[in-house]
Amino acid sequence: AAPNVAATLPSALDLIRSHPTKRAEIVYGLLREGETMNIVASPKTGKSLLVTDLALAVCGGAKWLDTFLCRRGRVLIIDNELHPETMADRLREVADARDVDDETLQRIQILSLRGRLQSILQVARTLDKLERGAFDVIVLDAFYRFLPAEVDENSNAAIAGIYNVIDQTADKLGAAVVCIHHTSKGVQSSK
Repeated sequence: AAPNVAATLPSALDLIRSHPTKRAEIVYGLLREGETMNIVASPKTGKSLLVTDLALAVCGGAKWLDTFLCRRGRVLIIDNELHPETMADRLREVADARDVDDETLQRIQILSLRGRLQSILQVARTLDKLERGAFDVIVLDAFYRFLPAEVDENSNAAIAGIYNVIDQTADKLGAAVVCIHHTSKGVQSSK
């Protein structure tokens, strides 16, 4: 006889009892442990600067965008576009604008992959070696460069598979993952 699948599903009461609270917030009112946030805009509109500011706010336990208080934590920025010198300049620029101290800057770690790209599958294998709680936020900049070569960015099924990998990694590490996406260039209304 076929197993009774319905009997294995939790009831609403079971779900409520087994999850009495929400996941802990990292950016209060916006982002929790194990969640994914996407920052999406056209190229050269300041997405990476915005997320660098978020990283510094998390590391300092400060407000982001003058609205969202951040829990103090550690951030890993995985960048596959910038040379290390350019990344250092960007960090210095935003840190100076925020007037952060050296202790805050020590709470951000950088994995620069420019010139030695890795797919999200390779990155996930590396991140799986980390202890849960090693980082509170992991930034992926830029998303399109983390896609495996065989993945079509316009395939819903393929991108859903990529997000499943990101979600599993975020859940395992107890970190929020922030993906920086570029929209395609040009006028979008004709596409």
